[in-house]
Amino acid sequence: MNDKDLKKIMDAWAEHEVESAPEMRPTADMVRMVQARQKRKFSFLVFSRRVIIGAAVANLVVVAILYAVLFRPSTPSDVPPSQQIASVGQREGFAERGVVIQEPGTPPDKGRGKGPVPLEQLAFHFQKQDSRIHSLDLQALPEETITLSTSDNYRLLLEPAQDCYLYVFQWTSSHTLVKLFPNETYSPVQNPLRRGQTLYLPSDPNWFYLGETEGQERLYVIASAQSLQDLENLYAQYDQVDDAAQEQETLSNLLSRLENIAQSAGWVFEFDHQ
Repeated sequence: MNDKDLKKIMDAWAEHEVESAPEMRPTADMVRMVQARQKRKFSFLVFSRRVIIGAAVANLVVVAILYAVLFRPSTPSDVPPSQQIASVGQREGFAERGVVIQEPGTPPDKGRGKGPVPLEQLAFHFQKQDSRIHSLDLQALPEETITLSTSDNYRLLLEPAQDCYLYVFQWTSSHTLVKLFPNETYSPVQNPLRRGQTLYLPSDPNWFYLGETEGQERLYVIASAQSLQDLENLYAQYDQVDDAAQEQETLSNLLSRLENIAQSAGWVFEFDHQ
């Protein structure tokens, strides 16, 4: 049989099947079966998408946890305590370009021999952008008020004329009191100081610098032949108290005590922060 004859036979068979086949009309059961199958297919697709999205979210959570544990960025708690202080910080000084001695003013009523323990040196040094060190003798205060900014540096130079206990506090423009000495954050030296012992505060090569709050700054320098344990205890209480009302009461008592001691055994130096 050749291809032409085979084609004629296949065409005749197909024509016979079409004419003899019944008309296809879907019944209600057939429609429900088709709809059920489509619904199952749609549900499977939705479920698959939810599984994929859930897996993606879980992966993101795992990545975030691993990043937090392994690659945790620095937080304030990671910063050394000396850099956390908002009102008084310390940093290395500028490259020095000589010393400028400020002209002293009129010595106060109680000068170099003020208080029970005199000091051979009590100088306030500061650096501006010119990098030169300006030196003020705090036992003969200048008449003009010194003005410093956040970009300037400052420090104290102290030398007792005899063995003594030294205390240095700073009342800041942000209305906080900071104990500068004795304080291991700023100097490893501890009380008592010996006669002729030179103390740079903070320890070289560091200098103090001011925070962002502008206003008036005040330094209290106290030299005593005896340890002032009550002053130490008051400051420790102020530094550790959590209650705001109690903190203010403690601070008021501490400032009052500092003012009283400074009248007979200390020096007070004020400068502007702008």
